[in-house]
Amino acid sequence: MTGPALARPRWSWRAAAREVLRVERQQISPVTGAITAIPVAGILAIGLATAPVGLAIAAAVGAELIGIVSLTASPRLSVPLALADAAALALSAFVGTLSVGTPWLHVALLVPLCYAAGLLVALGQTPAAIGTQSIIAFLLLGQFAGSWVAAAQVGAAVVVGAVGQVLALLVLRLPPSLRYQRLRLVNAVTAVATLARGPASGSAIPALRVLDEAEDALSSPALFGRSDVRDLRATLEQLKRVRLELTALAGLRLRLPGSPAAHPELAAARAAVADELDGIAATLRSGRVAPAASDPVAAALAHLGTAETPFDDVVVAQYVAHLRALAGQLRALRLGAAEAVSEERRAWHVSPTWRRAEPSDARTAVAVLHDGLSLNTSSGRHALRLAVAVPLATAIALAFHLARGYWVPFAVAVVLRADYATLLRRGSGRVAGTALGAAGAALLIGVLRPDLGTDVLLVALLAWAAFTTWTASFPLGVTFITALVLVLLSTSLPDPSRTALDRLVDVALGGAIAVASYLVWPTSAEAGVRASLSGLFAALRAYLAGSMRLVAGTGGTPESLSSASRAARVAWGRAEAAVGRSVEEPSSSRFAPASGRALLAVTLRILRATHGMRLGAERGETAPDCPGLDALAAGLDAALSRLAARVAGQSVAPPPANLRPLYDQAAVTLEARGGTAGLVSHLDELVDALNAATRIADEAVA
Repeated sequence: MTGPALARPRWSWRAAAREVLRVERQQISPVTGAITAIPVAGILAIGLATAPVGLAIAAAVGAELIGIVSLTASPRLSVPLALADAAALALSAFVGTLSVGTPWLHVALLVPLCYAAGLLVALGQTPAAIGTQSIIAFLLLGQFAGSWVAAAQVGAAVVVGAVGQVLALLVLRLPPSLRYQRLRLVNAVTAVATLARGPASGSAIPALRVLDEAEDALSSPALFGRSDVRDLRATLEQLKRVRLELTALAGLRLRLPGSPAAHPELAAARAAVADELDGIAATLRSGRVAPAASDPVAAALAHLGTAETPFDDVVVAQYVAHLRALAGQLRALRLGAAEAVSEERRAWHVSPTWRRAEPSDARTAVAVLHDGLSLNTSSGRHALRLAVAVPLATAIALAFHLARGYWVPFAVAVVLRADYATLLRRGSGRVAGTALGAAGAALLIGVLRPDLGTDVLLVALLAWAAFTTWTASFPLGVTFITALVLVLLSTSLPDPSRTALDRLVDVALGGAIAVASYLVWPTSAEAGVRASLSGLFAALRAYLAGSMRLVAGTGGTPESLSSASRAARVAWGRAEAAVGRSVEEPSSSRFAPASGRALLAVTLRILRATHGMRLGAERGETAPDCPGLDALAAGLDAALSRLAARVAGQSVAPPPANLRPLYDQAAVTLEARGGTAGLVSHLDELVDALNAATRIADEAVA
């Protein structure tokens, strides 16, 4: 664990400033912004016409917060998750309104609320956002002391606004926003197809450049955690493997005996690879999955068996081995592309996918949260820091009688993060955005002196600008959100310009408290990523071993496999959250963000293939007494064991021999038995995914 890749960089204020100024232009989404902003303005207008101003503001804030969650959870808004957010916002506003008149109780109630909100970081970005929003509702919407009736009215207004936003999004349907990323991936697939058709002496540099462009397009932190991006990244990782195989083939082509014309069967097989890549590019470009057809690469390989090519030549034998590996990789690439476009198309429809919570298995969420209670985890430490820092900031604001001092704990809640790099980037972005937004709002209100009708128009425009730029630039989004909130408050506050200045000072103070609380008790994001990935490979090893025993008829029960499957899913969710927390770390971190994303993609392939093999075995697709299968199972188990140790930074032996020869031996025996085509396909995917995981892990910790 030594070397330049492991040198811990300093995440400086200069780097943070660069991040603040960066705008990812391809992530600017004016249509999505309009769809998300319309309900906020509409709910405010209806509220002002039918209810007191304070309740209209509460409803609009509820709609605004749900709108932010919908962008965080893109491309699909989980209805149960959104309704849970609405309920949490309403309950927080209700309790905050009731308790604010009793300062000690108000501060005390913040402790369990902040601790629970901090733990939600373990479940990923969207649940974490819901936790933060609950604190915001407690502090902002519960700012005025009131009776049970007044508190209930505030809570009900929040529910009305939040549910109104959910219903509007269900009707209007947020469109997928990955066209730019998908087209970059199409260009990469086309470039690799050109490489397959090109001369052996041709350069791979053009293809590498296009692959790098695709990786950059899919590497935005704003896209992390999206299921549709997950499949596109998995497709890109598989495409990199294809490019490596083609590079190896180019070297072998120069060493083939005789002239290139003497091996037409090999040339035909390579042309089939290029044709298959063109078909995959067409699927990604059109966004539609083509009907299943024959596998041209498999057909070309079958034809090789009847050709006169001298297979006893070592170079030809190596060439054919690489072609066989390519056949498996292309099958995985085809499936990944189909899954990616299907996921994107499903985002347009109100379907069962809208009802899927995140994560889908409640027992998985409970297990992940239970694991996050440990103070050795990032989520456990973050929860405790939040439970101390936010109440402390509230107590300070109360003790010094700060005007509208609730902005101080608000700033702590939104700035404090589970890792230092994100804390610094978000903190600087929050302060910069607040400064611009406060100044802009003060100028707008001072010049326009808006009435209620003009307020609604300004809210609509600012909401559209905020939601349009939210994923493109966090500071820019905060700028417009700050201005939006202050314009909303201007409908009920006598001196909105003073409110803007107060908020700027309070946010700066809250940001300082957040940074100080982290520095007192920091967390190593890299260590968390390594530990979670190691645990994931260990869980996959146990699940795969049990499934292989079921296939071989030597053990494994539905109950034990169900438990192992759940453990693997818990481990995968934990690893995704850990990588998500560190994805905004500098690229020179010990465990590079790109490697973390790549390992998540390849482990998802392992998990899916194991699921498929297990389900097939439960339906009777087994292969007892198959020596070739036993040898392959031992090789898979050894590879996963080594990966668990490797990503944890332990000393390990050199990587084992490529698993492909073991697969080839097992496949011959299995295909001779008949009735095991599904099993052979799943094993092919497992071998290819594990070979890829070994390469990625070794490069990441070299």
